[in-house]
Amino acid sequence: MIKSILNRIQAIKTDIMRLIFKPYIWVLMLATVFSASCKKDDGIQQPGSLIAKDYVYNLATGNFYPDTALSAQITSPGGIKFVYCYLLRSNAADSLIYVGYPQAGDEADYTFNISAASFPFSSIDHVRGVKVMVKQADNSSFEGFVKIDIYDPSKPFLTDFPLNISPDLNGGTTAVTGTVTSESGIAKVDVYDDYQTEGTYVLVQSLTDPAGSKNYTLNYEYTYRKAAQHLKVAATDIYGQTMETVIDMPVDINTFKPKFVDFPASITPDLTGGTTSVNGKITSVTGLAKIDVYDDYDGTYVLVQSLTGLNNSRDYTFDYSYAYRKRAQNLKIIATDTDNLPTELVIPLNVTYQTEVYKDVIMSGQSGTAGSFFDISNATVFGNCEISGNEDKLDFLIYCSSAGVLSFYSPTNTSSAASSYKCNGTSWSPVTSDLKATRFRVLLPGTAVYDNIYALYNSGDIETLDDSFFTGISVPGSSSTKFDATVAPAANIFNLTAAYLIWVRIPQAGGTNKNCLLKVKEVNINTTTPGLSTIKFDIIVQK
Repeated sequence: MIKSILNRIQAIKTDIMRLIFKPYIWVLMLATVFSASCKKDDGIQQPGSLIAKDYVYNLATGNFYPDTALSAQITSPGGIKFVYCYLLRSNAADSLIYVGYPQAGDEADYTFNISAASFPFSSIDHVRGVKVMVKQADNSSFEGFVKIDIYDPSKPFLTDFPLNISPDLNGGTTAVTGTVTSESGIAKVDVYDDYQTEGTYVLVQSLTDPAGSKNYTLNYEYTYRKAAQHLKVAATDIYGQTMETVIDMPVDINTFKPKFVDFPASITPDLTGGTTSVNGKITSVTGLAKIDVYDDYDGTYVLVQSLTGLNNSRDYTFDYSYAYRKRAQNLKIIATDTDNLPTELVIPLNVTYQTEVYKDVIMSGQSGTAGSFFDISNATVFGNCEISGNEDKLDFLIYCSSAGVLSFYSPTNTSSAASSYKCNGTSWSPVTSDLKATRFRVLLPGTAVYDNIYALYNSGDIETLDDSFFTGISVPGSSSTKFDATVAPAANIFNLTAAYLIWVRIPQAGGTNKNCLLKVKEVNINTTTPGLSTIKFDIIVQK
């Protein structure tokens, strides 16, 4: 009985405890639910999303496919603050290529576009894609990825084309065959020839019938164009990539050019002011359009007369009266036919000159590229790396001081200046026994003897430069002569306005001398680097 009563009392206590702790359990449960609810509320804004296509970058076109710009659409319920785009490459660190800020109204749905020009072409073939970092309005962020594949299409292949063909020269056609293949498709095949000028190709026909075909058999009937020596076949794919092959046509083009018949091997011109007859015959397959006559009195060929109105003659009798121009050494005749195909004939003039004229010679200071050393035997200008071992060819040189004073120097006057002429850092160390003692004298206008020389020079009437030509003038004695535009000219000071003629006297073997008359035309002083200063002149050399 007592035990039963005690068990009953214990049961009552247990029920009381349950009643006491039950509210706490509910509180704990509510707290747990609240806590879970609070954690969920920390991410009130749901993550946004990025939608983009996969892109292919075509190395041939330099653009994207299927769109010409890389694009992606970003959505964010709470709004977008900004977008960063990074280029991912397998051979370089990620690099920022785009930053975007949505305009008002586009914060929840934003689309960006990146042109191909924003990509670094130096390593474009290593690109894997673009990583997109999106910052949302609540400062949370997420990222996306736009995949990029690289496509490098092969150029077209041309196979089975002949190395040469023998064209029909009588107006018929000649078959040109071969195969063109392209993995991307052929857009066109162009056929060229060089009928106007060898090696300069002119379109014959453009064939567009391949129309995207990946395998095309060319069977082209070519009609020969006069004087062509090569055919070129060029295949272009749909991306604009071109591959070509050249086919030789071993044709003697002289067959088509005008021909000179019965012309003299040389001509002795009338030197007294009369004319000299030049006779011969010119034949042409298609007829003559014009004949041009030149001579080289000015050092280069200059047009004397152009003969037109030839009535497309195929057999023309040439009878021309040539008026000799002083210092001319050759006559050149160019005959051009109606297809604009020229041929020329050069006829030497039997004239002996006592002097040689060289024009527009340019020399530079000791640091310049034109060269500082001059050889009168052939008007050669040579540089610092050619002078060693060639001192016997050196007739005079130029030097420009650190103060910008440019001078002509005698070879024997180089003791203090030689070290300034360097080849790959090594100074010139001249063989002094081979150096000439050239001397200079500036001719100063103002007296009859000097003025006469200036008049003869400017009229082109100087025939000889022996010592008698300089009668009345003291022999040159200066081992240098300098340019100065501000001070009065002197025997060793020249300028460009009045005292621009210099008598140069160069010792020769056997104790003789050779006279030269030099006209200074331009002087350009480089104030930053005086050694780069230049001078331009004409020079008459005694034979």
